[in-house]
Amino acid sequence: MNPNHPLIQTVQKLIDAGCHYRLDELAQYYTPDLHIIIVQPNGKTAQFDYEQNMAFFRQRLKAGLTALNTSARFDYVGEQGDTGYVITTRNLDLGAGEQTIVFSLMLRQEAGRWRVFREHAIVTA
Repeated sequence: MNPNHPLIQTVQKLIDAGCHYRLDELAQYYTPDLHIIIVQPNGKTAQFDYEQNMAFFRQRLKAGLTALNTSARFDYVGEQGDTGYVITTRNLDLGAGEQTIVFSLMLRQEAGRWRVFREHAIVTA
């Protein structure tokens, strides 16, 4: 996979901003109509919107928590018109111990830049 692909570069910047709690920068990578669905290992789902997602990172920043792991394996990247798709696998501790999470991101191009408008995540372990 080409690490210089614009979608991969965008998602890497999003990951870095989020994992280091740079909220103003992070906000640039999400659309206001963001919708996130996370499927837990027990099959239950959780859903979040833009404000809830930003509140999660804001709470971690205020609590003084250490940065999250920024490593990511890019499994798929593709484009169809102004919509981009990225699948990445990450190992993260979001408060329940380290878990492997597969993220499927949908991005759209707005004013010449890619922004995430849908995020589907499956916690696999």
